[in-house]
Amino acid sequence: MKRIDNRAVAAALAVSAWAGIALALVPGRASLVGHAWLVLVLAIALGAALGTLHRAVPRRPSAFDAAFAPSPRSRARPASLERAEREVALAAGTAFDVHYRLRPSLRTVAAGLLLRRGVDLERAPGRAQELLAPGTWELVRPDRPAPDDRTAPGLPLAEAERAISDLERLCN
Repeated sequence: MKRIDNRAVAAALAVSAWAGIALALVPGRASLVGHAWLVLVLAIALGAALGTLHRAVPRRPSAFDAAFAPSPRSRARPASLERAEREVALAAGTAFDVHYRLRPSLRTVAAGLLLRRGVDLERAPGRAQELLAPGTWELVRPDRPAPDDRTAPGLPLAEAERAISDLERLCN
């Protein structure tokens, strides 16, 4: 043992003193006092051992904690890309996330790309519908109703990928 914890020794001495006083006051209960003393001394020793072990083991986050820790920002992965990835991932879960998270972003992008072609998504929905694939139009159309069941399955990743590819096609 490299180092003895002074607090543990002091606590064990205090418990021993208590046991001695208890034996002097109630000699007929020597068995009970002995058992109580043993349990308390062992608990102190266990606490000291756990404290030593805690100090000896290197501290690093668990895999669970590391997964949710904020990642250091780098120029290679802008925050907007991470946000877009998160929106697509969430949209795969529920219809609520499709309508209230992914759809606004896709509408903003689609409206901007359509304006480059002289088409206003709000004012000329018919022309916008002609320029977009049916799946993309269904996501970005101005009159798309909110889902009745917010917990319904979301957008499959393949459909999200097709919509993004359709919007990329408008860039050319």
